[in-house]
Amino acid sequence: MFNIRDLTRLDDNALKELLNDDAKCDEMVKDMKEFKDLETEKEVLMASNKSLAEYNLSKEPELTEGKQRLAEISETASDVYKSVENKLAELKQRSGNLSVETTLALLQTAAAQTEEESENLAEKFLGGDLEVDSFLEQFAILRKLMHLRRVKADKMAEILTKRRPDHLKGSDSSFMPASLSPSAVGNTQPPIPTTGPMIYPPAGAQTPYPVGPITMPMPSSFGF
Repeated sequence: MFNIRDLTRLDDNALKELLNDDAKCDEMVKDMKEFKDLETEKEVLMASNKSLAEYNLSKEPELTEGKQRLAEISETASDVYKSVENKLAELKQRSGNLSVETTLALLQTAAAQTEEESENLAEKFLGGDLEVDSFLEQFAILRKLMHLRRVKADKMAEILTKRRPDHLKGSDSSFMPASLSPSAVGNTQPPIPTTGPMIYPPAGAQTPYPVGPITMPMPSSFGF
């Protein structure tokens, strides 16, 4: 194997001969260890690139499918975004000047009305006007709706309380405006005052519906 240091051992005539003989010069260079190392590295890199290229080509169908799915998802997301924008615009148009306090008052009224409906249903059941299965199904639906509305109203009232200035948080106030009290929406009963997140009337107040905990009557108590 030729080494570059071997050139130092050649005399002037040998060096001139080597300089004028390109074939011999090329052969000498190819026989050098450094050149052979570079050739080996080149072959390894070419094999690696070929393997990587084959792998990439094998993933081309997946890539094409992924691009198609991405385009479909992007189109769907664009449609959903436009739908949300339209619904928001429609909601703003319908709500008009409806404030958060007004929304809370409406939610409180709806919860009270749902509770009253469930109590009326219980009275009908106790009076024998409803079958057990029908009563249980309707009563469960009404109570679930009532509790959902109460939870939402409590949370909204809590948020409103946190948004109020500190010097007003300790004062009594009602989130239900007089214009939206039960008497203003067809109910002759007095409005339901609230303080902070509470949505239920204080003890002793005259209300059109019970304020204590409601227990479901058991059929066994009435001879069923």
